[in-house]
Order: sequence, then structure tokens, then C-alpha cells
Amino acid sequence: MAKTLDDLMKIKGVAACGAWRPTDRNRRIEIIGSRGEIPQEGEYIASAFCELDLFLANSQCAVYEQYTRQEKFFPVTSIAIRGKEFSVMAAYAKEEDYMVGVFMLNSDRPDLWELSDIMKEIRV
Repeated sequence: MAKTLDDLMKIKGVAACGAWRPTDRNRRIEIIGSRGEIPQEGEYIASAFCELDLFLANSQCAVYEQYTRQEKFFPVTSIAIRGKEFSVMAAYAKEEDYMVGVFMLNSDRPDLWELSDIMKEIRV
């Protein structure tokens, strides 16, 4: 199983990856590692995009569970966005204060379930 960003790059379908500390009240996104060919602006844009989507998904799932009295979705631990040729996925690192994200080549058809579990174990 992958333990580092370098290991993550060896997985079929992973075109680039990175890790960042999410925004909070007193901090902007902080990129703490990246691999692959991503322009620096792309790292920040993709990180912010994934961070916002995860925040929204958590909020929506919390409200859904509150109304339905079911506990099936919250907390959301990862999210994937499928694009035309590439997709992006982000996951909270397990018991850490950062997130891990990957750019995936759709034609390689990566296993999103397995990949999200691997991403949660990445250490930077």
C-alpha cells in the first residue's frame, strides 16, 4: 500500500498528486507536497476546489442526516469530480491535519474506492 506521494504516483491512473493544509480562519491553503506536472497555480486552484466541495458535502450530509434521522453519510472523508479527460479526488488524511489530492487520467479507469482508502494513509 502507498505511504508517500511518490508511492501514490506509481498507481495506474494517477497523473499528479499533492497534499495541503486546508484553509481555516487564520490560514490560507498551504501546499506541503506535490508530485507530477502541475503548475503551482493549479495546485492552489485544485486544492481550493476540492476543499470547498468537501466542506459543502459535509454540510449537506449533516443536514440530510438531521432531517432523516439517519447516520449514513457524515462525515464525508473524500470526494471525486469527474472531468472530460481527467478527474480529481481529494481525501482527508487519516488522523492528520492535511488533505491529499490526485489528478487521475480517466482512460486508465482508476479504482476510486481503493484509491481513496490509500490516500487517507499517505504521510508527508
